[in-house]
Amino acid sequence: MAGSDIKERLEAYRRRRQREEMTESIKNAIKTVLPWNRIKSAEDSSVAAPLIPDVKDNQDVESTCSDDSVEQSQYTVLKIITYLLYFLLWGTLYIIAIEYEFGAVYFILSTLIFICLNTRSRPKKSGELSAYSVFNPNCKAIEGTLDASQFEREIRYGMGSVH
Repeated sequence: MAGSDIKERLEAYRRRRQREEMTESIKNAIKTVLPWNRIKSAEDSSVAAPLIPDVKDNQDVESTCSDDSVEQSQYTVLKIITYLLYFLLWGTLYIIAIEYEFGAVYFILSTLIFICLNTRSRPKKSGELSAYSVFNPNCKAIEGTLDASQFEREIRYGMGSVH
């Protein structure tokens, strides 16, 4: 009798624990549905998670990923849906513009707006490579390009002074 009582209590505890975990995961999913709650809830979950004592398994330590990769992969589904809706809106407006015989004008204007919106205007992140250093890792002067000192010599002394 005592053995079955313990098993029943253990099974009840497991069911209750599973139910609590399920409700907690549903709460977290609901919190992260809206974009403005995502960053806050991610910070809250990282603060609320208890620290794990020393782990003997080296794979866990090696499999940790950086914050950037987590942040990038976190919003992919929402971004895909958002971009799909933007494209459908653009396509609908393009069809309307074609009906009114302004399709080419609409296409050119929307292309220019797309270029302006996708031109980077925010500052560079720390540690991010510049476009120049991606192709020139040591940042040496590229043969045949005009640098500031060469330009200054050409202005002061003329074209013949530069070799």
